[in-house]
Amino acid sequence: MSDLVQVQRHGKVVDLMLNRPAQRNALDLPTVETLWAQLQAAVQDPEVHVMVLHGAGEGFCSGLDPALLRAMAGGDDPMTTLLPVVEITQRVIALLATAPKVTIGACHGYVLGLGLDLSLACDLRVATAGTRFATECVHYGLLPEGGGTWALPRLIGLGPAMAMLLSGDPVDAEGAYRLGLIHRRVALGRHVHEARRWGEELATSSLAAQVAIKRLARVDPRLTLDAALKEEKEALRRLLLAGEPLRYLDRMSR
Repeated sequence: MSDLVQVQRHGKVVDLMLNRPAQRNALDLPTVETLWAQLQAAVQDPEVHVMVLHGAGEGFCSGLDPALLRAMAGGDDPMTTLLPVVEITQRVIALLATAPKVTIGACHGYVLGLGLDLSLACDLRVATAGTRFATECVHYGLLPEGGGTWALPRLIGLGPAMAMLLSGDPVDAEGAYRLGLIHRRVALGRHVHEARRWGEELATSSLAAQVAIKRLARVDPRLTLDAALKEEKEALRRLLLAGEPLRYLDRMSR
């Protein structure tokens, strides 16, 4: 089962590749269980600073395995066929969003349904020309199962998010860049290289500071400015007590 998600280390950067190219990296129970285990291992590794998630073959991830939907159509109980996959995928998504590491989604081809939710959970995203992003689930009488209704409006605003969510229509890489859905556009075939290079660059900075920033940036948007300032001051206090800035200031002075 470990072949379903292949892992490679590059210094402080770890690559996690969904490896079901014949199934368009669709998510079934063995795949999400393997991804969950591999992510946990990377999070617990103190030498890992950045995690890069990408897909083998022609795309990032096409969402739920169609076999699950066919089983539902054939009369199988969705509570036993669909929900277990969704529940573990939600754990994966929560871990990507809250992990004490920097997470980068390296996207190409298709980023659909739960695959889109996986990419949205990453802190940063790069994508190649020709990549298509879509929720799609509305076409199957479903809704985003992995936090898309929460993440999309926060990332791109309510209006564009509603258009994507209610129509299920795809947005290409150029449109995704204009909306702020992705951070960098790259040439075909260069998405993993660029994500890894960016990860190596990010790994030269303080992980403790990045994790504090990540936590603060993801707090409830209804938080008042005064409350946010207090949260930032407390996070800064913890960094100062740990001596984190001194390590990097000393390096700069050499």
